[in-house]
Amino acid sequence: MDAARTLFFFDYLDPLSYLVDLELRALEPAERSGVTRVPLELRPPPFPLLDPEGEEWRRRWGEATAAAVERGVHLVPPALVPWTRKAHELVLHAETKGVEEKAHRAVFDAVFVGGLDVGRVDVLVSIAEDLGLDATETKAVLDVDRHTASVAEARRLAATSGITAPPALARGGRTLRGFHNRDDLRTFLSSP
Repeated sequence: MDAARTLFFFDYLDPLSYLVDLELRALEPAERSGVTRVPLELRPPPFPLLDPEGEEWRRRWGEATAAAVERGVHLVPPALVPWTRKAHELVLHAETKGVEEKAHRAVFDAVFVGGLDVGRVDVLVSIAEDLGLDATETKAVLDVDRHTASVAEARRLAATSGITAPPALARGGRTLRGFHNRDDLRTFLSSP
């Protein structure tokens, strides 16, 4: 791994990833330059979906809610915690069309502001349409799993970086796991 490049492992269904993403966006562009987002599903198939009433999700959601309140952010809890590979694939498709950043924000906001189920292809196609992407092409790309290999490769990259769950940042053999505020992120990103 390139020591100058920082990898941000995240998942669209992970409220802690959403908050880290907001903190990264709050940094000056020069401070966050060199940060590459890497999709890492919180619970990929064939693992069962997370139970929104289960202990693991309640713990994660509680931690995120406390951090969100401190930042004046209101999180809408999802009714379902679906697999997110298709959401990651949508953003990879959007990258080929030059709207990756808008798609990234739109998917995160769809989950934690709109409470939408981004495991559903019809929801993702609607997001794509709002971004100006062709609905028919987007549905075809998602239906044929065009970017599945890229999402799987990202999981392998996480494993080789010693990352097992989002959110995490990795750079030069160092990692920063879990939620951290922008000051902690700034320190991590600026240290050699």
